[in-house]
Amino acid sequence: MSFGIDVSHHEGRIDWNQVKNDPNQVTFMIAKVTEGSEQGSNFVDPTFQYNINGANNVGILTGAYHFFRAISINDARQEAAFFIKNLQSVTLTAPVFVDVEVNDGNLDPNTLTDAVNAFLTELKNAGYSSTGVYSNLYFFKNSLNISRLQNTLLWVARYSTSGPGMDCDIWQYTDTGSIEGINGDVDLNISYVDLDTGNNNNGPSSAFIGVATIAGDNVNLRDQPSLSGNVIGKLNRNESYKVYYEQNGWLNLGGNEFVYYDPSYICYCNYIGVATITGDNVNLRDQPSLNGNVIRTLYQNEAYKVYYEQNGWLNLGGNQFIYYDPSYIDYQLLSSCSDC
Repeated sequence: MSFGIDVSHHEGRIDWNQVKNDPNQVTFMIAKVTEGSEQGSNFVDPTFQYNINGANNVGILTGAYHFFRAISINDARQEAAFFIKNLQSVTLTAPVFVDVEVNDGNLDPNTLTDAVNAFLTELKNAGYSSTGVYSNLYFFKNSLNISRLQNTLLWVARYSTSGPGMDCDIWQYTDTGSIEGINGDVDLNISYVDLDTGNNNNGPSSAFIGVATIAGDNVNLRDQPSLSGNVIGKLNRNESYKVYYEQNGWLNLGGNEFVYYDPSYICYCNYIGVATITGDNVNLRDQPSLNGNVIRTLYQNEAYKVYYEQNGWLNLGGNQFIYYDPSYIDYQLLSSCSDC
């Protein structure tokens, strides 16, 4: 059992050295990173990098969370992409969580749970193997179907001296805690599991190879790359999906989910993102290493398709690589395809 806090911009500027020395022995922290989607709320917590870096520097385990506002499965995927994009700038040593305590779409429990699962799947596909869901006790029991949640940690808020009120992995037991180095109240938590995953240290890996956006109606999703495969769902116009590999004209959308690629009803981008140069004289090399030969230099406002990532380098096609540094490259992962 371990003790920890969760923080956001509401706590102001935190002195992490003082937090480390607090007699409560804070061993983990979970920082708010984003809320909603880039197309919607588009909120990035202005303190998340400071908080995560500060906690890392003093040896406190660092996790992160996203405040969920999705009203559909596709919306959930877009929110996950927004979260993942912002996580690329930090190193985490504890799980990542989705904070689900509002139901903006008035979805029934099963549908809302399916949307949450879609969010979690995107996290795991991006390399975040340890994930969790946060909510309050009432919301867990009345607005979600806990039995349908994928293999994930449960983090419940219940401000009571009689326990969390349900089986869980982390219990947030008060929102009026006091910790040295933090001005004002802060949420306090007890974890019943070891949060030292080490699984998230390297951030996301772009295991996907492209994005497919549905341009037709009621497109069949099958459980194998064949017309004899069972139809396991229908895909709708303007929904977008990551593609993990191609097989005989079929696109794999993760697990045993396949759609046949027909450009009359699927717009498919066979790249994963776009890198826009924001600095000057950025070296393009012939291998993902500083030992690679400089092919040429790239200039401000030039934009390039990115086909895959490798150890911090972005492949721009063939044997062309640039090192990703956000101080001179704006790198956006694709969330939809509009090339058609």
